[in-house]
Amino acid sequence: MSMRFEVLLRILLLLALGFLGMVPFGQTLTVEGTGGYYNPNPTGVIVPTPNQFHSYDTLTAELMGLNASQSGLVKLEAIGTSVENRTIWALRLTNGTGPKNNIFYMGLHESNEWMSLEVPIYLIHYFLANAKTNPRVQAILQRANLWFIPLVNPDGYEYSRVHDNLWRKNRRVNPDETFGVDINRNYGFQWGVGNFGANTSDIEYRGPEPFSEPETVAVRDFALSNHPVLSLSYHTAGGWVLFPWSYTPQPSQNDGVFRGYALEMFASNGYRLLQEGRSNHVKSGNSDDWLYHMFGTIAFTIELGPAFSSQDTLQIDSVLTSNIEPAILGAELSLHLRDLSCAPRELLCVPTLSVVVLGIPLLAGSVYFGARIARRRREQRLNPDLRENADPASKPSLV
Repeated sequence: MSMRFEVLLRILLLLALGFLGMVPFGQTLTVEGTGGYYNPNPTGVIVPTPNQFHSYDTLTAELMGLNASQSGLVKLEAIGTSVENRTIWALRLTNGTGPKNNIFYMGLHESNEWMSLEVPIYLIHYFLANAKTNPRVQAILQRANLWFIPLVNPDGYEYSRVHDNLWRKNRRVNPDETFGVDINRNYGFQWGVGNFGANTSDIEYRGPEPFSEPETVAVRDFALSNHPVLSLSYHTAGGWVLFPWSYTPQPSQNDGVFRGYALEMFASNGYRLLQEGRSNHVKSGNSDDWLYHMFGTIAFTIELGPAFSSQDTLQIDSVLTSNIEPAILGAELSLHLRDLSCAPRELLCVPTLSVVVLGIPLLAGSVYFGARIARRRREQRLNPDLRENADPASKPSLV
């Protein structure tokens, strides 16, 4: 099938589904799937999942242990300290030497989203277990530095874990003696647009100025030294894949590329796509917008798992295992080990399977009805009695 013919099929599919009300214009199809409810059989060795959530101390001990036991593949770095002086860790996983692209896997910006910490640390174990035997993993490690920052907000997490499981922000003491800044509203691009989160009591309080918090400064300075081509920032919940722009409902220049990546990456678990600026409100000052603006990073926020699963230990296994394949595919796409199966510069990406299953029948139907209409018009030209506006008296009597 030629590219031109495939593009025509995709256009016809989108138009037809739009007219039928199945897909609103300006949006794209989602891939049917499970939303994280089952394991979509990812490639390679599947390591055991934890049955409880890490604490800051157990996470730190685990990272240090990996740094000591896997020194040929692993390097652990302290990239900053939190308000309460906890270390923010970044673990690099790679193989071989020479210039390489950087890929970020970040967890737990928001204190109460406990599940988001577990995915990056689990992915570390997965990549290590497959580093010597899995060709896909080997190719990625040869071409990239995989950087895992499992716990961006350690103070808030410990407070949420021990004192208040609904706590979202960090533990900054504000001038009015309230606590906390939402660090995923504190990044420097379009910070404060729309005056959202301006009050210290707001659950999404943005802080007094861009990069006022040591946690966002740590990520900023680390990214400035290690420009990422891909960033997956894990959050919870609901099974969504969010992408820039977040500060406005207007699409980015690379809207089709974001959609193409997301459709390909999350076909295995059925997470739904949404430009974040089109969600319930704009979210200016988040990490995705800043990374995309600064470096052109393909940056996603992944809202993990089914709703209300953020702190559910029974969901850990299914959420973790169903997010292995998206992490691998994202790396392969950003490193050009795999090509997109759609044409994002020509139109919004639509899953190839949907084009085959729906596009061809729709095209066939269009051709059929088009031929019927053309035939009827030809007959009307040849026989005036068949014209719709013909004089009723001139038409043959049915009596």
